[in-house]
Amino acid sequence: MKKFLILALMATMAITLSFGQLGTDVYVGYNLGIKTMTAGSTDVTFFQNDTEFTGAASKSTSFIDLGLLVDYEIADGFSIGAGVGGAVPIMIGVNYSYPLEPVMLKADLIGGVSFLDLNHMGYMVKAKFGIGYDIGGFTVSLGAGYELRNYTINPTAADGKAGTLSFNSVPIELGITLRF
Repeated sequence: MKKFLILALMATMAITLSFGQLGTDVYVGYNLGIKTMTAGSTDVTFFQNDTEFTGAASKSTSFIDLGLLVDYEIADGFSIGAGVGGAVPIMIGVNYSYPLEPVMLKADLIGGVSFLDLNHMGYMVKAKFGIGYDIGGFTVSLGAGYELRNYTINPTAADGKAGTLSFNSVPIELGITLRF
């Protein structure tokens, strides 16, 4: 019975994928830090360049980001997908592309679970707009937007109060989209 269900699922997936376009979005970028801050507790601190800080007076943190999103085009120019990225987020994304032949306008909304390290889990939300150049099923694009990563931190001290650590940034990304 298990073999039959697996075979039926595989056949259904193959038929579904044959009627649409499967694609990949690969991006690499630089997240220009706007503000990195802690909130909810003075027991939550963050170290940057060997300097400890806490609260709203925190500095900005910039970082390099990369990711891979495998998506499925469900309508002309509109696709949904899932993937992985930098700082180990597990993402779900929605993309819309408006073709102006050969130029393409793109809008991406990505969200998901993010891991600061193996002990701290949070969420990530990104909205990005860009412009690309389309060559057949291959698109190269450049975009920018806003990204928020938020993590709940529980201090190691027994009497410490939990708080949050937030990274706010402007992602400037180079992307490559390949449609099969």
